[in-house]
Amino acid sequence: MWWLNIGAGVVLLVTYLAPHVSPVTSWIPALLAMTFPYQVVLHLGFMGWWFFMRKKRMLLSGALLALGYGHIADHFQLFGRSEPAETVSGEPLHVMSYNVRLFDLYNWTKNKQTRDSMFAVFHREDPDILCIQEYFYSPDKRFFETKQSLLKDFRFKASHERFTNTSRYQQHFGIATFSAYPIVMKGFIDFPENPENACIWSDVALKGDTIRVYNAHLASYHFGDADYKFIKALDTDTHTDSLKQGGERILKRLKRGFRLRADEVQRIAEHMAASPHPVLYCGDMNDVPMSYGYATLRELLSDAFVESGRGTGGTYIGDLPSLRIDHILYGEGLHAWDFRTLNEELSDHRAISARIGLVAR
Repeated sequence: MWWLNIGAGVVLLVTYLAPHVSPVTSWIPALLAMTFPYQVVLHLGFMGWWFFMRKKRMLLSGALLALGYGHIADHFQLFGRSEPAETVSGEPLHVMSYNVRLFDLYNWTKNKQTRDSMFAVFHREDPDILCIQEYFYSPDKRFFETKQSLLKDFRFKASHERFTNTSRYQQHFGIATFSAYPIVMKGFIDFPENPENACIWSDVALKGDTIRVYNAHLASYHFGDADYKFIKALDTDTHTDSLKQGGERILKRLKRGFRLRADEVQRIAEHMAASPHPVLYCGDMNDVPMSYGYATLRELLSDAFVESGRGTGGTYIGDLPSLRIDHILYGEGLHAWDFRTLNEELSDHRAISARIGLVAR
């Protein structure tokens, strides 16, 4: 048990390198970062064991957990905050970010029902700014309405879309930001290596000030049906050849995703650093809080979940374990409170929301 504890400690130390080592240099810390919450539970288990066996040996896991205390706070919060901790000026913004998985477009028998359920959530939450990833729009009457209804049936006055794919019947796929306030300028950040993903920015004019809202969907792993079947079969009898082939295929996809996101986040951070306005970031980062990409943005921004969230805040609800890969981050001049991860399971992600205010000067 002691040697297992030491081995787990070495793994945790390598995991702590993930925010500091680019996946381009080494992908191993990035891979281990995805397991960080489970490593914390494992070391708490070791401490419990040694408490009854040899109390002095609790020091190893205790010291390692203390070393990474800041990372634990990124993953788990006990007490949410529903009121601002600072004085804010003007009306606060209710901001919502949601990967809607194309409003369940390809579930042909129930896609309109899913879209209607999502729109019911939008009505209930009534956000001032709504950032949507995996957005679908088509003016063709054979498909359900998205942009048309959002601009007609809600308070939104402006929108900013960018499409990365277009198919027949004028089907457009991409990313979109809707705002109840005017959008006075807009643009996007190119991802040359990965044009299927996108980041758009929108300058939203509030009363007395302007903020720049970034809405991003960063590189995913592009797991296919065979990959998910392989993951589900790991706890059953898996043939050795299948284990080798499936494992190599998944590792290849993971490594590519890690590398692409490192470049994408760097481009976003450089753009943010030149922003003339306070910065708000919303989106599906496809990266956990221990990751290099998340750490790169956190050098510039604060995390609304860390400041006012509760629990683990897991947003991904697909076939992989729940991970917090969707984020609302904010820069200097802004303040956040009342962060929530919504309960609805209408996509493979949960929606997140927060109140954002301008810090009084």
